[in-house]
Amino acid sequence: MKKGFVLISTLALILILSFLVLVLSRTIYTDTLKTSIYSTSIEKRIELINAEKILVDTFISNSDRLRNVELAEGELNFMINSKISDLLIELNDLSTCFNLNSLIKPFRSIYVKNELVGERFKNFLKISDVDRNKHREFIDRLYDSLDTDSLPEPFGAEDLFYIAEGGLSLSPDQPYLHKSQIKNLSLLTDNEVLQIYPNICALPHNELVFNINGLNEQNYLVLLAMSPNLSFNDIERLIINRPPQGYISFANVINLTGISEDRIDSSLLIYKPEYLQINYTFDLEGQFFHFYSVISLKTRNNNVIHRSTSL
Repeated sequence: MKKGFVLISTLALILILSFLVLVLSRTIYTDTLKTSIYSTSIEKRIELINAEKILVDTFISNSDRLRNVELAEGELNFMINSKISDLLIELNDLSTCFNLNSLIKPFRSIYVKNELVGERFKNFLKISDVDRNKHREFIDRLYDSLDTDSLPEPFGAEDLFYIAEGGLSLSPDQPYLHKSQIKNLSLLTDNEVLQIYPNICALPHNELVFNINGLNEQNYLVLLAMSPNLSFNDIERLIINRPPQGYISFANVINLTGISEDRIDSSLLIYKPEYLQINYTFDLEGQFFHFYSVISLKTRNNNVIHRSTSL
């Protein structure tokens, strides 16, 4: 009886050990596979970055085709997928968002607030349903975080405020590198930030322009804020009457839509993107990897503004 018990115990121990070895082997195999896939993803990213220069040069040389970014994106993916089936590229026009850095302007050797743009940003906050009691304070905090002086606006905040609040982020006192920096201003609710976030950006200049050929149902609030005399009907006419290859001039816009010239500020309009965000998605063994590059189309040299650092 005792021998039988010992035999059963020994067999049970062998089964347990065998199971543990199997689990360990599978774990090692899975980890090895993940490491291999990740290494391959890094190699793929490097290849894409190397090829990106050719892609950007092509965009610049054929910039008129970018009057319709969606069409250009479709043609690009059709061409790529004929050779590389596991890669998808998306093009986001960054000339249809409210550039936060346009809230300041150069004055001699410093940056000061741009009150005209501030009024337009106030319009944007209003039609984006941000609490109107926060408009003035939020704009003043933006001025103070962007301008290069240390004097706070009436409802603004410089370094001493953030130190007193116990915050880790001080006022940068320079143009933003990324729109996420507005989250350090500690004023809007998470929901209010989400309401404006898709339609704001931080571009490496102080201009406020809008690519009329990128106008759609997501970004039209930016154009309304910039040209408050426009109506929702005007926005609809701008979208419906836009030619497949896009508008080519202000006169073309007026002729095709019938909108009165005094309802829209022609100095704010451009007709093809100046900045693009190129989103890459590729599939490796069923795992999807993503990264993006923000590119300037205004120059052929040093045109990478920002690139995501992780996959």
